[in-house]
Amino acid sequence: MFVVTGDTINSNHKHLSENMQADRSNPEAIHSLGIMEYQKGRFDRAVDFIKKAIEADNQKAQYYNTLGIALEAIGEFNEAFLAYQRAITIEPDYAEAYHNMAVAFQSQGQYVSAVEKCRIAISLRPDFAQAYNTMAYSLEKQKLYDEAIENYRHAIRLKPNYVEAYNHLGVVLNEQGSTLEAIDYFKLAIQYDPYYAEIHNNLGIALKEQMEFDEAIVCFEKALQLDPDFVEAHYNLGNSLRDEGRCEEAISNYRQAICLDPDYAKAHWNLSLTLLLKGDYLKGWEGYKWRRNADLKVVTDYHRTGKPRWDGSSFESQRLLVHYEQGLGDNIQFARYLPMVKARGGTVIFETLKPLIGILQGFPGVDELVEYNPSKKLSSEYDVYASLLDMPYIFGTTIETIPAPVPYIYADPSKAEYWRKILAGPDYKVGIVWAGSPEHGNDRYRSCSLKCFAPLAAIEGLKLYGLQKGRACRQMEEFAGEIAVTNISKHFDDFTDTAAAIENLDLVISVDTSVLHLSGAMGKPTWALIPYAPEWRWMLDRRDSPWYPTMRLFRQERWGDWDSVFRHVADELRLTVQRKGCK
Repeated sequence: MFVVTGDTINSNHKHLSENMQADRSNPEAIHSLGIMEYQKGRFDRAVDFIKKAIEADNQKAQYYNTLGIALEAIGEFNEAFLAYQRAITIEPDYAEAYHNMAVAFQSQGQYVSAVEKCRIAISLRPDFAQAYNTMAYSLEKQKLYDEAIENYRHAIRLKPNYVEAYNHLGVVLNEQGSTLEAIDYFKLAIQYDPYYAEIHNNLGIALKEQMEFDEAIVCFEKALQLDPDFVEAHYNLGNSLRDEGRCEEAISNYRQAICLDPDYAKAHWNLSLTLLLKGDYLKGWEGYKWRRNADLKVVTDYHRTGKPRWDGSSFESQRLLVHYEQGLGDNIQFARYLPMVKARGGTVIFETLKPLIGILQGFPGVDELVEYNPSKKLSSEYDVYASLLDMPYIFGTTIETIPAPVPYIYADPSKAEYWRKILAGPDYKVGIVWAGSPEHGNDRYRSCSLKCFAPLAAIEGLKLYGLQKGRACRQMEEFAGEIAVTNISKHFDDFTDTAAAIENLDLVISVDTSVLHLSGAMGKPTWALIPYAPEWRWMLDRRDSPWYPTMRLFRQERWGDWDSVFRHVADELRLTVQRKGCK
């Protein structure tokens, strides 16, 4: 993350020796000594000298401006504001003092006031490039992105070699989805200053967005050559190495980031995910607790009531609340632990999201099933609580001890009978899902297009049924003339309907979504379409899943390469249909 800084203190006395024999009654000389102390990082001494200069001449606006900068450096913002105000009182058209006051406001998160002062500075000095840059950053922090972008561009027009403005503009453009343009600006910035570690890091982030992972890794490594203690670059390099399957190197970089910043929640969290990805479950579950860090916004503790968190010990004669966490698929995957929880104590209350209520009615180990409602306080009383996703850690789960008997979720018999009649026929029946929730952070990698299923639709004796929900469901209409797929998801109200349909299919083929978990939990033959950089639960290299015994994994061999995945699936499916004798 970039930081907008204040004016560099300029002086005609930069090269004065610290041991100069200056006339200590000369305010100019004393002021220059203060500047020298500031430039050496001795801010307290700088303040002392500048105050002495002011004592000798209290009508020099420049001294107050310099004092404000030095006071900011030691965190004395209120005094800094007063110094800038005094400079402006003496010299009302002092643009630099207005700008430095804007920087002080900005550093305190007062972005509206910062913009106001920048506008005054610019009105006094229309060619003030740094004021445009500072104003752009404060506009960006207010999410006024179009205005921010225009002001960054104006700063660059005024100062074509303005490295910081190129960098800032690139960051905003990348965040707004104009990644290719952002890359151009980062590269321009590097041309002007190839030793600016932050820009190499930002370029790496943008290249990663474009799936240029090898180039991104080079950028992060260059940033670390320039600044070996660059915490964010270690973290970003770790992410890219993990996405390339280089887990040991990724782990090393996460640990280096943590060594430099022990409270760096993102590094702890992604370290845990990488350990899980490579199958080191015990260490992975230990770090998985970092997901509750508020900075990550991965999960919220819904019940801050002061009740103790369950640690896995016996809770005989007590009531334990287990609450949902993260996505629907996560909750389907980890519901398997509820009977094990029940075996350790008294009453188990399971709070979950509305779409799962029906499918979890009567679930083993659950005494009370309640729906999560953010607008209501939980009516059930309880003594201790835990998240469902705490359970692998609590039970010390390793790959060998995953509770994996399937099925553990069942279709409603009456609904299954309904779908048995609807889906009756000699064809080999395959349910398909091609897209997850677009809000998921990894969705553009895990989801594909319905068009990818075209080779499957061409297989004789096979019939495709769309289980897809959400906006991507519209693709069945969009490609109706190209891909023969029957839309049955339009009849689904919740997962009880989905499960009833799945019960009557021969196979489910899905990208990484909740339906994939549901099919696996039902023990249905399931083929998972896995991106090159999978979520931790699918691990690396395996063609099976220790979580779902009836599931096969079809993995991308290169980033974004769904074509080879579907060729492999089509070949396997063709053989399967032939073995079943479907025509």
